[in-house]
Amino acid sequence: MRDVIVIGLGAMGSMAAWQAAARGASVLGVEQFSVGHARGSSHGGSRIYRQILFEGKEYVPLARRTLDLIKELERDGERLFEPSGGLVIGTDGGELIEDALASAAAGEVAYEWLTPDDMRRRYPQHAVLDDDVAIFEPGAGVLRPEACVTAAVRAARQAGADIRTGVPVSELRVEDGRVSVSVGGERFTAARVILASGAWTLDLLPEVSLPLRTQRSCLSWFKARGDAAEYRPDRFPTFVRESHAAHGWGIPDVDGAGVKVGISGPQAKKAWLERPEDNWRDPSPEDLAPIEEYCAAAFPGLVPRVSKAMACMNSKSPDGDFVIGPVGTGGRVVFAGGFSGHGFKHAAAVGQICAQLALDGGSEFDLSAFSPTRFGA
Repeated sequence: MRDVIVIGLGAMGSMAAWQAAARGASVLGVEQFSVGHARGSSHGGSRIYRQILFEGKEYVPLARRTLDLIKELERDGERLFEPSGGLVIGTDGGELIEDALASAAAGEVAYEWLTPDDMRRRYPQHAVLDDDVAIFEPGAGVLRPEACVTAAVRAARQAGADIRTGVPVSELRVEDGRVSVSVGGERFTAARVILASGAWTLDLLPEVSLPLRTQRSCLSWFKARGDAAEYRPDRFPTFVRESHAAHGWGIPDVDGAGVKVGISGPQAKKAWLERPEDNWRDPSPEDLAPIEEYCAAAFPGLVPRVSKAMACMNSKSPDGDFVIGPVGTGGRVVFAGGFSGHGFKHAAAVGQICAQLALDGGSEFDLSAFSPTRFGA
């Protein structure tokens, strides 16, 4: 019998397998696809990392711990985090700016206030409106998702974890004070299971009712009209923007593919998915048109035609907060899901938390805001 079985080796599951194995636990990690695959929510070449977190001050300790753990993984020599700094751009007195200021104060995160003239002088890549202001976070940057997942799985294996890929879990049962899992025709038992399989998670827990939905999200990249170096991490920080009708986010060109740009707010028009498999189609012109329109308005120096695109998806909770904790009978299933499109910057810490819950029955982190029980029966 194993100490822990981890189902799903994406962002959270890979880190959980690593953290549990690093503590000497007997770990089985199962991934239905390959490590670092592009079928779920843990791909796309780059993700924003920041500690000014207008999602809530309870996320700041998770972001800080994640960066510490990522630096541990980088000791093997692979670069997983690219410093770039980060911008929060919005109207003076607007909700995004006020929330960012409150988050920075609560988390004691260093930042610099930028006026419209500051923005135009330092970051002319942006089309700045007269009432735009920005908060610059020097410690922000870019995480490389596939590389992070691959490094965590490699570290888990090195610590003794048994990793199985390309095999789905067909059944999960809790009985007789243990958990049993059917994997590729074999049955394994463990004291606890960590369930972190993204949009597929609830399929294995029909007896658990959580109000999670899966939303399609299209990732897109744009090329520079002129000097591509103007959009590299040393000159073009990550950004989140809510400026009048311009609601979006972006990541500098870290790999030559171009600037990664996405949109949020009403213009995003993201579809809800009945099944994860419904997302396995290339982005259509209809998917990309609003992103191209945003790019044309926000970045005069980018060609407003998508040069590369791929589908992604997010498992969403009703309140936008994570869902982490024991579920079901006996608390032997540790659930991690509902990351609502802002989870990767916290992935390593969430993995560590899941390992703590599975091995110790509790965590050093305050998880009250993430409890599965907040939704009722």
